Amino acid sequence: MSDPGPDVFERPIGFVITSMITAFFSFSTAIRAPETFRQFRVLFSGFGADLPAITHIALESAWLWWLFAATGIAIAIWILLSARITRAQFRTMKLTVRSFTLLLGMAVALTAWALYAPIFRLGAVV
Repeated sequence: MSDPGPDVFERPIGFVITSMITAFFSFSTAIRAPETFRQFRVLFSGFGADLPAITHIALESAWLWWLFAATGIAIAIWILLSARITRAQFRTMKLTVRSFTLLLGMAVALTAWALYAPIFRLGAVV
């Protein structure tokens, strides 16, 4: 059996767990998005107020969460299937997981802001 070389190592288990958590979070968000957006639509229709464009976009973006879920699961599978990696591959994987996590977090924050901003604005008027 040949030596894989000093630059090849087992991927850290903590990194695998982190990627699995990110994939699970993106998948669970995609599952909950349609029902959550439906409830917000009902709430907003009861207000009878004009909604900002960003809120309309957020309410119609349930499909986008499935794109996040597919991407998160694909990243997790890529990491799971790569048992022995080089340092360069590990850096690429870390960058990919961190970038995806940041993008997912920003999307969740922007969506939350888009959905709750009209509620806060109406609360300030009343």
